[in-house]
Amino acid sequence: MASMEQSYKVNICGESFQVKSDQSPQTIERVAGYLDFKIREMGKGGINVDKFRVTVLAAMNLAGELFELRAKVEENEKQHHQLQEKARSLNATLDKALD
Repeated sequence: MASMEQSYKVNICGESFQVKSDQSPQTIERVAGYLDFKIREMGKGGINVDKFRVTVLAAMNLAGELFELRAKVEENEKQHHQLQEKARSLNATLDKALD
């Protein structure tokens, strides 16, 4: 059964946004809160910083985090595959030894 898309209102940097998603309200709030945090973090130290530029910098920062995590996941999957192959090889060696 597919999740139903619902509409949520979130606040990011003082702006209200209506978001439609099939994610839970808690997930939507966490995502909006994290984005709000990142935008505010990028805007620190800047006097009269253009919101668009700060938002783009925050988006680039988030994309960098995403790519870094994807690379880690790929590396973990590769290591998992190698361990599975090693286990199969050891299992085959044991089977031969027991025969």
